[in-house]
Amino acid sequence: MRAAHARPFLALLLVCVCALAGSSSLAAEGEKRTALVIGNSAYKTAPLRNPANDARDMAALLRGLGFNVTLKIDAGQKEMEEAVRQFGMNLRAGGVGLFYFAGHGLQVQGSNYLVPVDAKIQTESDVRFECVDAGRVLGKMEDAGNTLNIVILDACRNNPFSRGFRSAERGLAEMRAPTGSLIAYATAPGSVASDGTGENGIYTKHLLQTMRTPGLPITDVFMRVRMGVVAETGKKQVPWESSSLTGYFYLSGEAKESPPPAPTPAPTSIQAPIPAPQAAQASAAVLPVPEPAPQPAPAPVPAPVPAPRPAVDIKAEKRRMAEEAERLKREKLELAQLQALQAEKERLEAERERLAQAKQLAMASRPKQPPPAPAAPSPGVSKSAVAANAPYFPLLARDGIGEAQKYFEGAVQKRPDDADARAGLAVSYMLTKREADAKYHVRRVEESGVTTPGIRVAKGLMLGLEGQQADSAYQLNRAQEEGADRALVQLAMATAAARKNEMDQAKKALEEYRALVPEREQGEYARDLSRKVDLKGRMVGTFYWTMQDKAITGFVNTMTFTLNGDTLVGVGGGANTATISDIKITGKTMTYRWIYSMGIFGSGYYDFTCDLSGDLDTIPISARDSSFGGVWKGFLIRQGSLAQSMAYHGNPDCFIATAAYGEPWEEHVLTLRRFRDSVLLRSDAGRAMVDAYYSASPPLAEAIRQRPWARAAVRGALTPVVLLAAAAEGDAQARAWALLAASLACGAAGVFAVSRAANGHARDKARDRARGQTPGRG
Repeated sequence: MRAAHARPFLALLLVCVCALAGSSSLAAEGEKRTALVIGNSAYKTAPLRNPANDARDMAALLRGLGFNVTLKIDAGQKEMEEAVRQFGMNLRAGGVGLFYFAGHGLQVQGSNYLVPVDAKIQTESDVRFECVDAGRVLGKMEDAGNTLNIVILDACRNNPFSRGFRSAERGLAEMRAPTGSLIAYATAPGSVASDGTGENGIYTKHLLQTMRTPGLPITDVFMRVRMGVVAETGKKQVPWESSSLTGYFYLSGEAKESPPPAPTPAPTSIQAPIPAPQAAQASAAVLPVPEPAPQPAPAPVPAPVPAPRPAVDIKAEKRRMAEEAERLKREKLELAQLQALQAEKERLEAERERLAQAKQLAMASRPKQPPPAPAAPSPGVSKSAVAANAPYFPLLARDGIGEAQKYFEGAVQKRPDDADARAGLAVSYMLTKREADAKYHVRRVEESGVTTPGIRVAKGLMLGLEGQQADSAYQLNRAQEEGADRALVQLAMATAAARKNEMDQAKKALEEYRALVPEREQGEYARDLSRKVDLKGRMVGTFYWTMQDKAITGFVNTMTFTLNGDTLVGVGGGANTATISDIKITGKTMTYRWIYSMGIFGSGYYDFTCDLSGDLDTIPISARDSSFGGVWKGFLIRQGSLAQSMAYHGNPDCFIATAAYGEPWEEHVLTLRRFRDSVLLRSDAGRAMVDAYYSASPPLAEAIRQRPWARAAVRGALTPVVLLAAAAEGDAQARAWALLAASLACGAAGVFAVSRAANGHARDKARDRARGQTPGRG
């Protein structure tokens, strides 16, 4: 009777177990997988055949393996940095991360760099600023804190920029794999890989073949790839991995080995077999089973024979042991390197202390100066000091920057170890355009090792001024999370974006800044930055369209830009009337279309591209003609500006110097122009002199050119100027003449002074005789 009631319970238990097994399988299948794939082929210096194909094929394979893939083909530096940043943000959701790069890679001073297609590398020092540090990828993956990360670098090809490098390092340097990660190289550290002659590179070809194999651990995948590459290249290329994995991971399928089945318990009674359909219905519906008729006692059932244990895979065990031995060998090598670095650090510290003691002894020998106290390590910043500094940081983003700067200067003088106050002083110097002083204080802050919200603002603003926008954004975001003044953070973000020519981001940050700070409280720095970022407002005015010679004549066209609300509109004039449409400003580049009419001959247009990164009084432009397809280079010169006065007119004789000297003295004219550009235009007083000169030039030039005596007088007046200008440019002969002229002038001044003194003494004697007095007495 109990057995009859137990059967429905066992059937229900079987259904629950099946449901749990199904949910566990789904959980395993739903594991989050994220991948970033980059393939760069279209290099200007040394283009490659296969990386773009490798990246596309790898992305397609990874999507088939359940990865959410971001694919970048022929990416520039800015695009790569943004993709890596977004990849790190996506990994924070957990799961498995995979980064694949194919293209040029190189190492400089032990660090690996991935080369974007727009990199401009001439010397070794350019690499840091033109390429993407592979260590940044590892850092983003490590910061995400996800379970597993895989980095694949098919980027060990020959260095195409090695002629400008001091070192002769080849290939990539070995990087330390953080815990729970694996770094795979197309070839061993210090070696180079082949780009291949087929559709894919040799390394990626074997990767694509092996990664599809189900049931292979990730370590076995790379081992099979290495075997295939070594066999194909005759041991010329040996792939390499650096691993610190703490478990097994399968790209495709699950482990081939399954646990042995649990032994079946001995039955307590023998029953008649139930047909399969009836059994399925019974387990699904859990229907009651009728009680069977009494049966005779069953014969004793023999104990079940245990299933034979699976055979041990000797080759697999040997491979695992070899991998473990290789890993231990690498860890031992890394430990030895760390110990050597620690010993070197201790030696340098002892050397520093010795030098400090020697400096103290040298200072003690001076009788008027007491020996300085020995330098003690910075104790950090106390909470009370940070609290005292806090009210002055918001003033830096407002009109009270002068008051805040005075406070921080006094705080640093009183407490040189107050890194938070020193950071505030550095920010005030940066906002008042004293970047050299600010760099010194930021370096002192970094040496202290202390971190506060104010210190993060100082570091982020300095990184932004140096053009490192990604690192700047990280520091400033952390500063805002830790309680820094939001208005100051937004002002620093706007500064960093403007320095990197990201005008849209700068305007967005300034909008948030203005939402926090009323207009009456905004400082001069913020207002000046708003004017610089507002390129639309700065483009309002009339411009001459000139060619490369900058000639402004009666045949020159003009372009007038105005603001209609927040929209920039334009109209053409001058020699020809035209309409301007499709005005767009992206970053520091403006594009628009100039549409003109030729009467009975129809109409045409030019597509203009203007470079707004420099002075907006003289704007370089290129114009593509729709009729003939040619590209014309030239300038837009603002009407009424000094640039217009300096523009080379159609008749060069309108310049005073040209009219006075003429063709035989053309070299003097060129010397004066170089002196104008290199000396006078660098100061406000010099620009005013140049402006006055060119304003008076056309009428005076014509009068001078028609009168020989005027030409001779102007040449005489300009001779010392030409001589000084040539001497300033480094002309040895001109310097000698200038020195001789100065000596003669000094000699003449001395003779004049002595003669004047002698004449004065003679007049005094004559006056004394006339008065009847003895010379020399009162």
